[in-house]
Amino acid sequence: MNILTTVTGILSLSTAVSALSLRPRSITPPAGCPIPTWEVTTFNWYNGSHSLDCIHNEADINAKGCLCGTNWCAPDQATCNGSWVNVCYTGMPNYQPWGYGPPETLQIDFADGLSCADQYIGYRVHDIGNGESNCGYADRGLGRIVSFYGSSNSATSTGLMDYVLGDGHALTCANGSQITYSGSTDFQLTCQHDVYFNATCTAEPFEIPVLNYEWVS
Repeated sequence: MNILTTVTGILSLSTAVSALSLRPRSITPPAGCPIPTWEVTTFNWYNGSHSLDCIHNEADINAKGCLCGTNWCAPDQATCNGSWVNVCYTGMPNYQPWGYGPPETLQIDFADGLSCADQYIGYRVHDIGNGESNCGYADRGLGRIVSFYGSSNSATSTGLMDYVLGDGHALTCANGSQITYSGSTDFQLTCQHDVYFNATCTAEPFEIPVLNYEWVS
């Protein structure tokens, strides 16, 4: 074996090890038990620089506006014909008070049909990119939770996604026992910014490997 062959072999091994570390394999389930496949087919996160921020921005937390029925009017207390309220505590589903840009949103779709459609809402004290995403409250109650962690500040960065299949979605093994799973993976996040630093972040399809299991019964 010449030195070129040796170096090529070392590089190939290094690349293979690197690929395995970036894409960990799913566990082998107990005999007779099914194992889910969690493939993300769509990932889209809009993080606006002028969106209402009821968690980090003290000015927004203290801001007040004029609520006219289900719409926002000009934020002038002297001419307000509606209710003069704190904009972070209305519980309105369309959270875009006067003077703010579109709300922060997150869309995650899975190949198995699960869809996580999330929107920042101040009264829920929920910060997208820092934990659990809303995949439907029914799924939350049954213990299926998808969590996303990431930053939109850079053109490319590494995001993290966790998946927990709770007791309410337990799978049945051949012997009648029930089992649940959880998994996690890093993935590449790509963000494009406009002149106002509003970010639209996407990711190529990726799979969340199943890394742990737990017996339910």
